Amino acid sequence: MSESELVLKYDPLTIKHLGVSLYSQLPSVLSELVSNAYDADADNVSINLVEIPNKEIIVTDDGEGMNFDELNEKYLLIGRNRRLQNNAQKTVKKKRPIIGKKGLGKLSVFGVCKEVEIKTIKDGVLNHFSMDLDKIEKSKGVYYPTIIKKNEVTEEDSGTVIHLKKIKRKTPFDIDSISNSLSKKFTIFDQMNTLISMNGQNTSITNEMKFESLDIEFEWSFPSKDYDTEYQHWEKIKGKIITPSTPLKDTQMKGIYLTSRGKIVNEAEFYDARDNDQFHTYVTGYLTVDFIDDFAEDIISTDRHSLIWENDEAIALKKYLQVIIRKINNDWGKKRAQKKAEKIKENGGHDIQTWKSGLPTYEQKLADQIINPILKDPSIDTEQSSSIINGVIDQFDNKAFKGYASELAETLPPEELPKILQLMNDWKITEIRELSALAEARISVINKFEQLLDNNTKEVPTLHNFLKKFSWLLDPRILEFDDEVKYSEILKKSYPEENLEEKDRRIDFLCSNALGGILYVIEIKRSNYSVDLKAIEQAYAYKSFLEEKYSTQSSFSNVVCFVIGGSKSSDHVFKSKEKTYTRTGEVFVKTYTELLEQSKKYHSEFIEAHRFFNKS
Repeated sequence: MSESELVLKYDPLTIKHLGVSLYSQLPSVLSELVSNAYDADADNVSINLVEIPNKEIIVTDDGEGMNFDELNEKYLLIGRNRRLQNNAQKTVKKKRPIIGKKGLGKLSVFGVCKEVEIKTIKDGVLNHFSMDLDKIEKSKGVYYPTIIKKNEVTEEDSGTVIHLKKIKRKTPFDIDSISNSLSKKFTIFDQMNTLISMNGQNTSITNEMKFESLDIEFEWSFPSKDYDTEYQHWEKIKGKIITPSTPLKDTQMKGIYLTSRGKIVNEAEFYDARDNDQFHTYVTGYLTVDFIDDFAEDIISTDRHSLIWENDEAIALKKYLQVIIRKINNDWGKKRAQKKAEKIKENGGHDIQTWKSGLPTYEQKLADQIINPILKDPSIDTEQSSSIINGVIDQFDNKAFKGYASELAETLPPEELPKILQLMNDWKITEIRELSALAEARISVINKFEQLLDNNTKEVPTLHNFLKKFSWLLDPRILEFDDEVKYSEILKKSYPEENLEEKDRRIDFLCSNALGGILYVIEIKRSNYSVDLKAIEQAYAYKSFLEEKYSTQSSFSNVVCFVIGGSKSSDHVFKSKEKTYTRTGEVFVKTYTELLEQSKKYHSEFIEAHRFFNKS
């Protein structure tokens, strides 16, 4: 070597770094050997995983094989790009697009083993040699493999056997996991039969294997004009994107894979597209981008985990992928919403489309804002969606609900809206359940009250205690009745009825200050008593008397009187007086029948809730 010459030297550790660092995972190593077999025009490849007595891997193909010179000049030449020699872009026999490019795949085996034997036959000539990683690392930049057989004539067919020994792996081989991983790395298994075996178990690797566990719901095929047709390579992009009915369990499959010449060049990802996180858990697929091999710069990384997204051509591709992902995300939501709406209808729920079409145009938009997020949300099943939507539709005529729902739709992210609506619906169901329980009790009371009236009860304690216990029969506002015996006794002494006939006498007084600030005085007459002008004026006298004598020294400032009887006088003066007192809120005349009907009317909501709850 002349002192004026420059010499590039390499450290043997380069072999270790290129092998161990880049190819530490078994599927990645096997994928390089599968690529080599494909580029050798093999029709069949077998991968045998051996556990006993020692871990070994034997990969056999029926490709064209290599002669001794080709081993030296091609296989053992690190970094050789076979595509640049004679512009070889396709294989000789089958005209397959050549996968291999960088000339580093041959080193991959040292990522998982320390020794490899290679036996290759071409045109009836056998060559067999081995390489040892420990010896390579100790060499001085040049390594001489151990030749086992050289140019030996054989009747065996052409092909290559690569035998990996001294496997570093300690854990058992998982044939299913390895098969699935290889299926994800290629789209060539329809052109080359690939069989993996272990302990008598044989698995044929297919392109479809990667999707076999998925219940595919929707699919989008490429090329397609539905996206950015201004991208110059859009017609060259082929493949399909799919979404299953349930989230992807395999997190590595979330996103879109890119392949070139049948092999992965970019693992599944979303290419910086800002989208719905739920969509990201459902979408996967493969797109072929063979044209990237014709870019001015090589953007395929050595490990093929991700393209190099630095130059203008790569950036343009990424932008196109972002357009695809965003549009499919939107389309996916619409498809799921439509499918769920149809299923709700089939299961006896609302016909949402028909319901919306009956709304004014401006309300249809609000209905879409509220209901579409429920239909699109994959985490809400059909039954739950139907329940929430039923709640929305049932309340949609309510102005307050529409106002609140509109505000929610404007301020909340779409994915949060169904949760709030579900809470609102749950509260409504809880309220209905409570109303139902209350209704059941009150219906029983009303029926008992009606029975007492039908029997024209004459027992003083009966109606007294009944109205005291169920004071809401008198006035729905009175939920509890604290009997003020003191005022009852005062009224009895101040307004005795000994001189009245039995039929005209009161049953009793009920006085209550339960609401605070107001003293209620209820004069209970018999159920056959007709309330007249005298009775109503008498009640007003009670009011005036108690307010004048006791309101200043007690907790009440106002007195409201009720007279309860069987009927009302038809006298016109009585009617006028009753109207006046009712308007001022001072004296109220109620018949037992009116109390009964008033209770039924007021509690109609309770009764309806009871019917609804029992029906559901």
